Amino acid sequence: MLRDALLGLMQERGFDSISVQDITERAQLNRSTFYQHYRDKDELLTHVMRDMILELSRRSHQLGDSPDRLHRTLVEWFQHAAKHPELYHLMLGRSGMRALSIQLRKLLEQLMNLDMGRAEVSARFQGVPVPVLNRFMASAYMGVLEWWLDRRTLHPPEDMARWLGTLTAMMNNRR
Repeated sequence: MLRDALLGLMQERGFDSISVQDITERAQLNRSTFYQHYRDKDELLTHVMRDMILELSRRSHQLGDSPDRLHRTLVEWFQHAAKHPELYHLMLGRSGMRALSIQLRKLLEQLMNLDMGRAEVSARFQGVPVPVLNRFMASAYMGVLEWWLDRRTLHPPEDMARWLGTLTAMMNNRR
């Protein structure tokens, strides 16, 4: 209930303008209940972001080595970001959320590990270590997401996922 209250309020107004009182009123809970679980609204936000990252990771892992794993995960990621832009702005830009940004980047690195770990990809990049390739691609993905959110672009999540998939395929020298 607290998570839903926070996300709903963030869609209506920015995180900074939300108080614990606002969250508890929306959730129809006492403030004492809030403080039994969280120190402050920042801790609740951290918990919400961590849950989101874990859920994306879980869903991606369920797809296994599926050829459309990357695309399906990216579509879901962009859909979630479109629904909760304030959450992603905080995660990508606020220094206090750096640990969560790192977790998101690690998820992306794991997602790309299968493609970038193939021998022909490594040979194409003249022996650049796979972790370097993964970091490069994950950072690019996060940069594109940040650009997309900053411009409140009209490009739908499906297009963004397809375009990132195309760029990834070009890096892998396949179509």
